[in-house]
Amino acid sequence: MEYLYPKYFYDFQCKAGECEDTCCAGWKIAIDPVSLKKYRKYPGFFGNRLRNSVDWETKSFDQYHRRCALLNDENLCDIYIEAGPGMLCKTCTRYPRHYEEFENLREISLSLSCPAAARMILGDKEKLTFETSFRKTPEEEYERFDFFLFTKLQEIRDFLYERIQDRDQGIELRMAGILAAGHDLQSRIGRKQLYEVDDFLKWCRTKAFQRQADKKFSAYQNHPLEARIQMRRMWRRLYRLEVLKPEWITFLKYQELRLYHDMGLEDYRKACREFAGYMKDRETEYEQLLMYFIFVYFCGAVYDENAYGKIKLAVVSTMLIREMGMAVWLENGKTFTLDDQVRIAYRYAREIEHSDPNIEALEAMVTDEDLFRLDRVLKGLLGR
Repeated sequence: MEYLYPKYFYDFQCKAGECEDTCCAGWKIAIDPVSLKKYRKYPGFFGNRLRNSVDWETKSFDQYHRRCALLNDENLCDIYIEAGPGMLCKTCTRYPRHYEEFENLREISLSLSCPAAARMILGDKEKLTFETSFRKTPEEEYERFDFFLFTKLQEIRDFLYERIQDRDQGIELRMAGILAAGHDLQSRIGRKQLYEVDDFLKWCRTKAFQRQADKKFSAYQNHPLEARIQMRRMWRRLYRLEVLKPEWITFLKYQELRLYHDMGLEDYRKACREFAGYMKDRETEYEQLLMYFIFVYFCGAVYDENAYGKIKLAVVSTMLIREMGMAVWLENGKTFTLDDQVRIAYRYAREIEHSDPNIEALEAMVTDEDLFRLDRVLKGLLGR
């Protein structure tokens, strides 16, 4: 079995009780069957407490005031303290490690929803690289796994990495570039013309292609009103999703008023340009966000062939996180720290990535809704 993971993966250390926002609150923690059997048999007083803290119908831990029943006042896990790490369920043992499974390959990431992991991801100024390791396991053979499609998706993903990490371009043009390439690549995937992918990627790497792309992108610049309308409409799509923490909706509504109600068009445009200048030397934070979303989700298109939808999911998520950052920058008197960026990113990830209905609904929106057509997203991205 091959394992692929970001270079920083093994540097992660849980902050436990010092974490600013514990992972043991705000969502249901699913318990795997092996752990449930252990909990049924654990002896003594703590065993009784353990069994009484499990919702046996939903196979998850009970919650009190939206906190795991076994999370103590110091934000430490009583299972770990009383019974040892071997009694933790699979969810708690793995988190914030996230696994994507393919035939004979596991891709492992650190979840952006963890504050410590988010700081590692966003705070890294170097271009992200990946490492591999191998473990001897029986060969896997998945039913209906299109290995040829998967290899092409890997090649496309490598191209996307190149474009995202091209620091000779501003972050907006990098996002526009992967959107446009994804749009054209999806048509080839849909037509089952995978043999055309190699030639298309070769063309995308030429200077002639870049000149052509820059000319097309110029048509979407300087449309501030349409850009503002597009961003607000995309922002409001977040209200359609399941709410995991009520304070998330409070934050969204408060900052929406700041950006789109309290400011006129010219003030909004001025703020966009000033914030872009403020963040010019920190565009690596958005680069790392894009790399994260593409690494975690893109090759999952082997199961649904929706490669373009996953690129749009990455770009739209990064656009929204950046827009939220601008709102917080205004709120803070035009200052914006890495701590602010980390807090926005992990809160967004907790709401979107830790609800299967939410991540599925958002991908369906960016795939199917007219609001997320290429031309409209490009105006939201480039028009300010």
